[in-house]
Amino acid sequence: MADLSSARLRIEPLVSTHAEIVFAPLQDPRIYTYLPEDPPTAETLQRRYDFWEKGVSPDGKEQWLNWVAFLHESVTPVGTFQATLPQSEEGSIAFIVFPTFWRQGYGHEMAACVITHLFQTKAHLHLSAEIDTRNLASMRLVESLGLTRISTTGEVDFFKGASSDEHKYSISRDAWRMRAHLDRSND
Repeated sequence: MADLSSARLRIEPLVSTHAEIVFAPLQDPRIYTYLPEDPPTAETLQRRYDFWEKGVSPDGKEQWLNWVAFLHESVTPVGTFQATLPQSEEGSIAFIVFPTFWRQGYGHEMAACVITHLFQTKAHLHLSAEIDTRNLASMRLVESLGLTRISTTGEVDFFKGASSDEHKYSISRDAWRMRAHLDRSND
């Protein structure tokens, strides 16, 4: 996996040692409002990162690609990005932006950089994201990137005392390239 870079971010492939760096920001309970989990313990996060560093699912049928985004010239983590790429045409993406960096464009910048990289280097024709229907900020983010809502599934999960419904968003490689071309022509 490649190191990536955007205007304000350095985006590194996840390695085991990142667990110590991102542990503190991952303790903010606001991150888990729409996720069926709570902040991880240091040990749990370390085991997870040890495993994710391998970049492959236990059965070897999916690539599990993870990145950590940092402010340029800094060890200050901004968020994480994950791509799950099965052998089919469609992969899935997920992201966490640490609350200190919410509403500043960092999530858009990180996601745009990684999605561009994925469409340039991987054979997948579509990428999708599944987002809790209550998570307005994440829905706005993927919509700002050009992903289109293609379905809604009710009662996907029940956690923290409430039922969770999910919207599924998707974008094709061709749509991503067209969007990038339009963005450049409007500059």
